[in-house]
Amino acid sequence: MEEPLARACSELARTMARPGALIEVMQDLALRTSEVLGIPAAAVVLTDSAGTLRPVAATDAPGAGMVTTEMKLDEGPTIDALREGAVVFADDLEADERWPRYVERARSAGVEGVLAVPLRLGERPAGVLTVVASEPHRWHLTEVAAAEVLADLAAGYAAHESALDHVRRTAEQLQEALESRVDIEQAKGVLVGELGCTIDQAYAMLRDHARRNNASLRSVAQAVVHLGLRPPATSRRGARPTSRIRPVPPDQRTEGA
Repeated sequence: MEEPLARACSELARTMARPGALIEVMQDLALRTSEVLGIPAAAVVLTDSAGTLRPVAATDAPGAGMVTTEMKLDEGPTIDALREGAVVFADDLEADERWPRYVERARSAGVEGVLAVPLRLGERPAGVLTVVASEPHRWHLTEVAAAEVLADLAAGYAAHESALDHVRRTAEQLQEALESRVDIEQAKGVLVGELGCTIDQAYAMLRDHARRNNASLRSVAQAVVHLGLRPPATSRRGARPTSRIRPVPPDQRTEGA
């Protein structure tokens, strides 16, 4: 099994070399595991941010879709592997009493043996690689170890992608916050220059207008700078507009009282 496993690891690594290819990597994981173990049916499920299982890859062999049945029943080897964070297997489902509802449906679908390997990511699994056999199958330690190697490779890729995605989202949020601050400062400058109000008063005008119109502060600031919006001044309590500072046309500049 060493040569097929080495070849499968090499092929999987090539797929993993492409960033943003999480689904392709998981599909490749199912296919390579099937090839190494000589068992046609394999599937991969991943957990989302809420901890819910999502099927993401499967071979075309009959029985590979049994993980969907497990999710509906909330019972079976895949579910246990995820909860326990450990390998779960059954050599012969006919003699297995752990999952009565799952066994009934699995055997009806032609499944007689199953191996579920968690994709370990930190303290809890990120998903599960499940292999199903169409007849009773005694899972040898070398088979389990091979499946774990492939699952660990894919889990490492998932962890890397998750970290990269977090970095990207953080960078985008920081950039958005910076751009928003620039827009707000520009709008405050426009209002101070045209209305003769203080910076604090200008900010209050922007903020109160945004609240009254259920809009973002940035969108109001952009409207002031680019569209000529001049929000009315409000009292300190923000109860209603006052007449101390009035809106002016965008092409006029006047001094406030």
